[in-house]
Amino acid sequence: ESVGISGGRTSNFTHLWNVNEVDLNPEEQLVYYFEAWDNDGINGPKSTRSSLMVYKKKSFEEFEKQDDAADELIKEKLSDAMKESKELQKEAKAFREKLLQEKNVDWQDKKQLEQMLDKQKEIEQQIEEAKEAFDQKIEEQEEFSEPSEEVKEKQEDMKELFEELVDEEMQKLMDDIQELMEKLNKDQALDIAEEMEFSDEEREKELERMLELYKQLELEYETEKAIDKLEELAERQDELKEETQNENSDNESLQEEQEKINEEFDQLSKELDELKEMNESLERPKDMQDQSKSAEDIKKDLQQSKEGLQKQDKNKASESQQKASEKMKEMAQSMSMEMQSQAMEQMEEDMESLRQLLENIIGLSFQQEDLLNYFAQIRVNTPKYVELVQDQFKLESDFKLVEDSLVSLSKRLFQIESYVGEKITNINRNFDEAIDLFEERKIEVAGVNQQFIMKDLNDLAVMLSEVMNQMQQEMSGMMSGTQMCNNPGSSGSKPSDKMSKGQEGIKEGMEKMKNGGEGGDGSQAKQFAQMAARQAALRRALEAKQKQLREQGKGDQGLQSIIDKMNQTEKDLVNKRLSNEMMKRQEDIITRLLDFEKAEREQEQEKKREAKTAGEIKRELPPSLQEYLKERENSIDLYKNASPNMRPFYRNMAKEYLKSIGN
Repeated sequence: ESVGISGGRTSNFTHLWNVNEVDLNPEEQLVYYFEAWDNDGINGPKSTRSSLMVYKKKSFEEFEKQDDAADELIKEKLSDAMKESKELQKEAKAFREKLLQEKNVDWQDKKQLEQMLDKQKEIEQQIEEAKEAFDQKIEEQEEFSEPSEEVKEKQEDMKELFEELVDEEMQKLMDDIQELMEKLNKDQALDIAEEMEFSDEEREKELERMLELYKQLELEYETEKAIDKLEELAERQDELKEETQNENSDNESLQEEQEKINEEFDQLSKELDELKEMNESLERPKDMQDQSKSAEDIKKDLQQSKEGLQKQDKNKASESQQKASEKMKEMAQSMSMEMQSQAMEQMEEDMESLRQLLENIIGLSFQQEDLLNYFAQIRVNTPKYVELVQDQFKLESDFKLVEDSLVSLSKRLFQIESYVGEKITNINRNFDEAIDLFEERKIEVAGVNQQFIMKDLNDLAVMLSEVMNQMQQEMSGMMSGTQMCNNPGSSGSKPSDKMSKGQEGIKEGMEKMKNGGEGGDGSQAKQFAQMAARQAALRRALEAKQKQLREQGKGDQGLQSIIDKMNQTEKDLVNKRLSNEMMKRQEDIITRLLDFEKAEREQEQEKKREAKTAGEIKRELPPSLQEYLKERENSIDLYKNASPNMRPFYRNMAKEYLKSIGN
């Protein structure tokens, strides 16, 4: 490429080169230089060369320190932004209450509003810095580590949350306020303060959620790194054991390598202690096993290996190295199993919470619709009107309980959309405005707020329904062939779940491991963990089926026998036992499952042949929840006339207009 000449003996230029194309290993160096030729067409081109320059890739230790520092910076920025958002809400509320007592806006009010705007900009800056640190962290990870697909997906989700948190609407609001500052009147100032208060309330909720999700992601990622490090150390210890058994090996080099392994395991032990602290910092800590005893046993074996080499007793050193390697593998396997099991249990718990939330939100929407219709038929000077206002109060209280559950669930699930905070804020705002209007006997205008409440409740229900469907698909994949029905607790559950296929998949994996092959991708510890988690999932699905049958008075003793056998297999997998008796038990489980599925399928066919009266059909919510909710939204004509995203000033104008035309 051509280089411009600036005159004189030296000239500057810029050249971009992706060093990752060289694929350097950690701590490797790249020596490079630049050479340039002139364009002397008479005497021929002459060249000049720059001095040698060196690029050195970071070591793993340097990367981990930088990665840990990035984690702390991100959490600190998110936490500070969350606290300042909360403080700003209080200031905006106090400012609004103060303005209500004044006739006009004076220069002190404008000054206070400017200070609040400056704080908003500081919050935006903190969020931006957290986002940049996160992006840089992910970029560095690509060079030094390979997280699991689950962690990668969550990192992508977190990246999207950061993008959405950099609020363009808030920036536009601040720009608009700056333009209005010179000719600001009282009504505009009140609207600005109100909008600022609600916007910061939404942002505080989202920041709190992101901070909790980030802590969980950090714990999962660091646990994976610890498991991988344990497996790596176990492999290196195995290799060192082989070298130790070689009579021609150099004892000094063996001691050096053993010392390195010992030091790295000591560092890993400290990291495991830090994992416990990370877990304790969560709002809902996980039930993590205490690995300290296992770590101490490994340290003793490592120390004995070192001492054996120092005394040139290779037999004793080799024996201790073998023990240390086996215990490290067992420890990695135990941690991997624990992660798999916790992930499945957490998903089942979250699924149940989602179902309950969905039912409650739809119920609130129905109740709000009933109240809307009752208010339209009642006069304001009757006792019944007071009762209806009290019912509206109760509905608001009921939503507070739903809100707490929804916020708690959003801190555990990346799948929940970030606009959940906005919807919650809108619903609370419309509840407050509706009750104020009812107290002023303004039924028609309050009806608009009630319909906004219904609309936002329906939006939440649609979103939760989508999340639940997504989680069912994920759980189906985790169970390896086991398909989840749309509503496992309903009477419509069919034997098409094909649990026998999932059980056959576990049996095949066990056979491959028993024969010395690989039962899946990854280490033996991961294989045991995956099979144990799948077996646990199948057992729970069958227990849910048994519970359903008992509620219908059709409990199956044979089904309970299958559950008991599954439970025993799960225990064997956890304890790393693969015996002939276990394989026979698997064959028996599969046979019994096939018989059960066949019997249930025949029973279902018999039911289809029977005629049913209308009274025999159980009344349930329609399965196509999204389509139903969409029809409900379309039936509310007022949504076409007023948007829930309007600023308070314009929303009030819309309400007055709707009232004037008789709506």
